[in-house]
Order: sequence, then C-alpha cells, then structure tokens
Amino acid sequence: MQALIIRYIALLFTIGVFLIHILLNGGPVTNAIVIATAILCLYFTIPLSKIPIINYLIMVLLIPIGVALSIDVVYLLPLYAFFIMEGAFQLKHREHTIYISSLVFICIAITLLKFVPFISFVLFISICISSYFVSQLLWGVKEKSGLYTGLLGEYRTLKRSFVEQEQLARAEERTKMARDIHDSVGHKLTALLMQLEVLSIENNMKGINDIKELARDSLDETRNAVRQLKTTEVSGIQSVIQLIRKLEMESHLQIRFTFEKGVLSLPISNRQSIVLYRVLQESLTNAMKYSDSKEVEVILRQNSLRQVHFIVKNKVLKLKAFEFGFGLTNMMGRVEEIGGELRVNRTEDHFIVEGTFPIKERE
Repeated sequence: MQALIIRYIALLFTIGVFLIHILLNGGPVTNAIVIATAILCLYFTIPLSKIPIINYLIMVLLIPIGVALSIDVVYLLPLYAFFIMEGAFQLKHREHTIYISSLVFICIAITLLKFVPFISFVLFISICISSYFVSQLLWGVKEKSGLYTGLLGEYRTLKRSFVEQEQLARAEERTKMARDIHDSVGHKLTALLMQLEVLSIENNMKGINDIKELARDSLDETRNAVRQLKTTEVSGIQSVIQLIRKLEMESHLQIRFTFEKGVLSLPISNRQSIVLYRVLQESLTNAMKYSDSKEVEVILRQNSLRQVHFIVKNKVLKLKAFEFGFGLTNMMGRVEEIGGELRVNRTEDHFIVEGTFPIKERE
C-alpha cells in the first residue's frame, strides 16, 4: 500500500511539473491538460484492466500525440521516463519486452519524422535500455524467490508429513501395547480371581483371600497402566487442533477457532481424527492458494444428531470461477468413508467448506 501511494505521488508530481512548465513557457495549456487527464484516467484504471500493457502503450502513445500538438518534447520526457521505469516493475517479463520494443519503434519513427531532436532520441533509448535491464534483474529475483518459496513449501510439507506419520505410528504402537496388556494379563488375572473365588467358597482357606487380594490389586494396576498408556498423549480433536496450530505457524495464516463447549473432549477414533485433520489441512491449503485474505475461521461443534460438525470459512475478495477439483473430491471421499458428509459453498464474500460425521468411541 505504501509503495502504491509513493507511485501515485510521483506521477502526480511529474504531471504537475509538466503542466507548470507548459504554463510558464506559454505552451498549449489546453492540449497539455487534455493529455494529462487522459494519462491519469488510463493510469488509475490499470488495476481494473485485464491486460495492463494496453494501458501503458496508450499512455506512451499520447506523448507523441502531444508532440504533434506543439508540446515541447523536453516537457514530455519525464513522463516517458516514469512510464518506462514503471513498466519494469508492474509488467510481466514478456509483456515488458513487448512494451519496450514498441516504445523503441515509436521513438525511431518520430525521430525519423523529425518531431524530436537526436539528443532526445538518445536519452529516450538510454531510458528504455535501463528499464529493460531493471526488468531482467527483477525477473531473476522473482524466479529465485519463487523457487525458494516452492522448496520451502515442499520442505514444510515433508516435515509435517514425517511428524504426522511418527505421531500416528506412536499412537498405533501405544494402542497395540494397551490392547495386548489388557487382553493377555488382564484376562488371565480375571480368570485367576474367578478360580480363587470358587476355591475360597469350597475350602474356606484364609490364604486364598490374600492371593485374591493380590490378584485384584494386580488387575487394578494393569487397568490403570492401560488407561495411562492410552491417555498419555493428546488424542482426538485436541491432537487435530495441535497439528493445525503447527500448520498455522508455518503458513502464516491467521486462524480463528470457535469451539462449542465439550467438543474437544468428544470421543472420536484415530481414523476420524486423521480424516478431520486432512480435511482441515486441505481447506487451509486452498485458502492459502486461492484466497486473497490470510484470515480463516474454523468452527467445531456437536450437532443434535450427535455428529461432529466442522466449518472452514475464508474471505474471497475477487470473484473467481469455482471448480470442484481433485482436492475437494478427495476430501469428500475421505469424509464419506467414515460415514460423514461434506458440502462446499461459495458466496460473494466467502468460500465455505462444511461437513459432519458421526461420533464413535476411540479405537
């Protein structure tokens, strides 16, 4: 925004100096005002133009028209210089090459027609060459920056995938260990207690009661160990939120979470947690790619049908064509696999991904 204001001030200053010189030297003021007005109109409509190079070409074509209308080229050179250098920063590399080539052709033509002196021609060509080299430099910087951004994005994706796989592997291993302990030791201790109970009734032996107490204590300790093993790491929706928070820091998004009371403690399976995370991740990735805003709202609640209800909403400043691509299709397939439903809505101001899936006990 600051750069835009500086550009506007520079243009207005250049046109102001141009008009003052015309006025002080008795030039055709009316013609100068008409040309200046046309240039300003074209310049301020550049953000609305789908092909900005056309605006730039028309603006520079107005300058030789000004020469034909008896305006001294010396007054027009600052405007030429401004638009030539402006094009290096605002136009794409190929467009700028076409732009500079057109300007050189125009300059040669008006020089051969003797509308401008040779010294003005040399100065103009020098400005064009400088603008071309500036454009080359900027293009190289943008290309390297794009390559760096792409590599950084790939690195973050791989790192995040590695962390997710590691967490899932640990969770699966802990669940397997808990099941094995519960199934083997727990069942055997329970069977031992039942046999001791029968023996104590039949024989009424005091020592058996001590063994029963020891077995009961061992069973309680085993159950506590299994419970601790299952709950040592954060699971369910809370683990999903932790992963999304990491994604928020890496992507520089501003995510606003809204949680309904009790939603973080809802019992969902590991598979549901993975699907919920993948859907939220894909929604945030779409927001990064296609949204003009870095603000995203994520809402999690439990509806009246005892389903997890999630909404991802991001602002859309420009109206773009909406296509149901592979990412959205993949999200819908994931949610349907766990018995849920996914909906995608597009309004004038927002892009909304909304879905539900049933709550099941953790695996």
